[in-house]
Amino acid sequence: MIDSSSMRPRNRCTHIISIPILAISILLAAIFIASCGDEGDTTEDTTGMTDVLQPTTPPPETPPPPAEEPVVEEPKISFKDDIQPILAERCALAGCHAAPGAAGLDLTKYDTFKKGGNTGPAFAAGDGNGSLVVKRIDGGGMPPGGPPLDGDQIQLFVDWIDEGAENN
Repeated sequence: MIDSSSMRPRNRCTHIISIPILAISILLAAIFIASCGDEGDTTEDTTGMTDVLQPTTPPPETPPPPAEEPVVEEPKISFKDDIQPILAERCALAGCHAAPGAAGLDLTKYDTFKKGGNTGPAFAAGDGNGSLVVKRIDGGGMPPGGPPLDGDQIQLFVDWIDEGAENN
């Protein structure tokens, strides 16, 4: 059996003090935990908080890319301004290639020049050196009875045809 003398009566005083201390400790812990959490709905000014993360000096400027050279397109050769004056002075004359024109070739207008004569089209756009008109004016006997066209004039015809032989 149990000896009653070995059982000590508990002190009721310790229970009375420890319960309020435990309750206060739990209350303080709950308040501390609640105050540490971030709900995300704070209305306080937080702009100063990010200043620490921002660099204090601006990043170095990168040099602008090198400027591209503008493409300078050479002016196209004009039928009206470059080719037609040569034809009018040296080829589209009465008795030569004016209407009705020798060999059926009338060089007074762009349309009749493009159409060609009895031997076919006078030129093929894009093929200056292969065109009949260039072959005839470059050592082919045209214009007859006068000095041949100079090299610059012949080159104008070649370049104009190579550029597409437009009626410009």
